[in-house]
Amino acid sequence: MTQNAPLHLERLPRKQKRLQRVLEQIVTTIPTDHRLTEAEINAYLQPIYADYALLRRSLIDWHYLDRTPDGTAYWRVTTERNV
Repeated sequence: MTQNAPLHLERLPRKQKRLQRVLEQIVTTIPTDHRLTEAEINAYLQPIYADYALLRRSLIDWHYLDRTPDGTAYWRVTTERNV
């Protein structure tokens, strides 16, 4: 992935440090100022990786995204780590 090219992955990195760096880049494509539906989140993630559901879960597991317990709303987590 280059800085100016759109993000697109053939596969997720296996090593945690690389995966973390990739997730940090991906989360920057998601707005910080409002909640999104699952379909809206998927629309951001589908062009990046074919298994966008896995990508969405990874972003949640790594605390880059959060969601309501019923999965109806998603939002970008803003912390000092990923502002």
